[in-house]
Amino acid sequence: MVCMVVAGSVVGCSDSKSSNGTDAANVTSTTGAPIPAGEAPLLIEQIRPAIAALEVELGGPQRFFEVNATPTLVNLFVAAEGATEAIAYIYQAGALQPPSAPEPASGPTFGSADLSFDETLVLANLVGSLPGSTYRVFSAVGVEGGGVSYVVTVESVRGGSLEVTVGPTGAILGTNGQLTTESTVPGS
Repeated sequence: MVCMVVAGSVVGCSDSKSSNGTDAANVTSTTGAPIPAGEAPLLIEQIRPAIAALEVELGGPQRFFEVNATPTLVNLFVAAEGATEAIAYIYQAGALQPPSAPEPASGPTFGSADLSFDETLVLANLVGSLPGSTYRVFSAVGVEGGGVSYVVTVESVRGGSLEVTVGPTGAILGTNGQLTTESTVPGS
């Protein structure tokens, strides 16, 4: 039920052995300029207002499987019935739309207080590193054991798609390691 989104970046991420022989990820981050509110390629600045509107509508704090932002709207997947069902809501143009019918679901959940991303920084390194790319979705998803993971889905100028995990202040933590189209050319 959870849509993971990540963007590619000029970042060195690879699985390798550290000096002590254990698995370690090599993470290289760039420093992207903060993105002013309303100028990000995805509506990340609308995530918190969307959650606030939903929690007012439902009468209190909620648990979520995922909350994501696209260029045009915010999707909220609310955990219901003891996190055995997800109810999808759309927040668009400042308004919460009626919910979809509940769907079976399972997995880790999170609350609004768990969201710690900085709206001006979370995409800055990716956007600065991949200026010609198309950013499809930014997702906040629950993590087993608690917390939230942030994933950005990015499409290359040549058509390949990549999921990139970022930290709350934009550090690039890793990628899904593969492009998702067969027509992708190396270096795209």
